[in-house]
Amino acid sequence: MSQKEYINPFSQVSEIYAQKLDDASMSGDIVLLEQLVCEIERTLPDVDAASQARLYYSIGTVYSDVAQAKSLSHEKSIRKQLYAFRKSVGIIEDEEYSKEEYGPYVNPFKCLLYTNYGNTLCSCGRNIEAIAQYKKAINIYPLFGMAIGNLGRVYQDYGVMDYDDGHQDYFHYFAYSLLKKAVECKDPNTHKAAKDCFLRAMAVYIPQYVEGFLQKDLEIPQFSYENCEEKMYREWAVENNLFLNTLNDLPVVELCFATDVLQLPDMIVSIDAKPIFHGMFNQIKQEYVYARYQYYLSLQFREEVHYADKETHLINFADFPQYGIRIEQLKSAFKTLYGLFDKIAYFLNSYFELGIHERDVSFNHIWLTGFGAGKNHYEYKNVLNHKENFALASLYWISRDFYDKFEDSPNPRLKRISDVRNALEHKYVKVTNGWFPARVNGEIDDLALYVTEDELSALTLELMHIVREAIICVSLCVHVEEQKNRDQLQNKLIMPMPLMEYDDEWKL
Repeated sequence: MSQKEYINPFSQVSEIYAQKLDDASMSGDIVLLEQLVCEIERTLPDVDAASQARLYYSIGTVYSDVAQAKSLSHEKSIRKQLYAFRKSVGIIEDEEYSKEEYGPYVNPFKCLLYTNYGNTLCSCGRNIEAIAQYKKAINIYPLFGMAIGNLGRVYQDYGVMDYDDGHQDYFHYFAYSLLKKAVECKDPNTHKAAKDCFLRAMAVYIPQYVEGFLQKDLEIPQFSYENCEEKMYREWAVENNLFLNTLNDLPVVELCFATDVLQLPDMIVSIDAKPIFHGMFNQIKQEYVYARYQYYLSLQFREEVHYADKETHLINFADFPQYGIRIEQLKSAFKTLYGLFDKIAYFLNSYFELGIHERDVSFNHIWLTGFGAGKNHYEYKNVLNHKENFALASLYWISRDFYDKFEDSPNPRLKRISDVRNALEHKYVKVTNGWFPARVNGEIDDLALYVTEDELSALTLELMHIVREAIICVSLCVHVEEQKNRDQLQNKLIMPMPLMEYDDEWKL
């Protein structure tokens, strides 16, 4: 395709507004910034979709400055930024804009969008989701310095967060490598201020650590599996970043990271304490692993009908719904994953001694200070403060994504996940192959919620990533609290109390 055949989908109006916002931001003209944001928001309904994506992105990039000038809270600023970036992502990731003729214009825009969206996610504690955004930018342009450097900074933070000494070394190794690459890159979008920031991040490492480890070749143990079926499963899961293993967030795919090694950190308890938290965490992990495997099985098309499906009498309809063990495995994975949010809430209620009545515990309610109306109202014994624990912050923002409206609507993807979950649990869902879209408008069946298999599969994978992030953050938030407890008891004798590991041979 020649240069003349490329098409810029962004209107001149959106480009002019974007430039005006950049100029006002660089000059520090907050009054003009606020005026431009208001003017752009009035203009949005009148421009085409691609230009809306461009304008939403521009609002997201400058809104922290606007919020500061208007004395808005950090939370309100984050909500606005997340909303704007997600609106932009939702538009520009439409299949229409993946066409080759838009590439030279859309791909650089996506790099900037994913990077700035990742930066906002980092600022509210969602480092794992931010990593995914930086990787998306680097996959488009491997030399994009801003994404490379910011990914390095997140890995550096991850190295501090992860309480496993061996894991810390891995994260710092990749952090240093990526920061160095960003500082040395020739990408013109990586401005000097950013490179100076990346240099300061590199400077925290002492010379002995740099020379003795960070600059040497990294030796990663190589794993192999004789069972081909197991090998395929583990390769699929590690490539999709689905293991409960913080190392599965690194930018390399290695089978030695294809294990669910995540556990709770060392905890300080009384001598007569019961191991209830380890028991709960075991169950949360096991249900996640089961859901992941059920989802994997749902992706495997069979050459013949499963024997459990044979001679099951069912009625066919003109909307051609899909039935069978494989579809039920997909539904089961989805429902199991969603149910883990309330189990996580149950864990947090017990660990932080919130005092929420068992029937009232939910992933939404744990962030309140009390619950119930009138005579049934009661105040919680303790209150979760996500501002004092970075891992709790991630859990907090995941919950807000599901339950709150950001601007005019909740997160549209998570709203759809919630709607599908409610229908699966309490109503009636028909999964179709999508061949007859005109037949799912209620003409055949006005009681069912229709979802195509492709959509349900995509939603389940997205849900699995969110649940994985939440489970990892449960472990990390406990580590933060246990460090506080240890600091308070630093002059007291703490005796070790080892727990026996559950052997694989017992899982028959």
